[in-house]
Amino acid sequence: MKASLKSIIVLLAICIFIAAAMAAINMVTAPKIADAELAAKQAALSEVITENDGFEALRLDGMPESVTEVYYDKDGEGFVVLLEAKGYDSSKPISLAVGFDNDGTITKVHVISCSGETAGIGSVVGEAEFTDRFVNKDSSLEGVDAVSGATISTSAFIDSVKDAFVAFNAAKEVR
Repeated sequence: MKASLKSIIVLLAICIFIAAAMAAINMVTAPKIADAELAAKQAALSEVITENDGFEALRLDGMPESVTEVYYDKDGEGFVVLLEAKGYDSSKPISLAVGFDNDGTITKVHVISCSGETAGIGSVVGEAEFTDRFVNKDSSLEGVDAVSGATISTSAFIDSVKDAFVAFNAAKEVR
């Protein structure tokens, strides 16, 4: 009985120590991670609408699930929609930014992250050969098809870009 109690106390002490260490590490790293995520988002905004004087966030109701944020270019050059597509590994969504000019034509699509996609297969969504297919397209996305062998990832990506058009149309009415 004493040996069991001693083992339980030792294990409890180890768990408390590890939990405290993890909390301390989180306190140090959380602000740095948040800063890195903000920098990646700002870079993505500037990537899809290059000539800008900053962006203004728009609050829109009733957006598709994949739409995370919508921005208006303060220079009036267009809009940027940030999305998360649920590709092959839905626990690690594909993060992307879609830029639109004022006419609703895609200026550029930038992939922020696609770490949940299979390397060499689904990760094709992060390559310029795939994302460049969307440039200068309207809501019909004519000529943009899923990639054979990476159907789940590319179909999810295309569906998210379609959702970006829904967000664009709502944003255009607000601005």
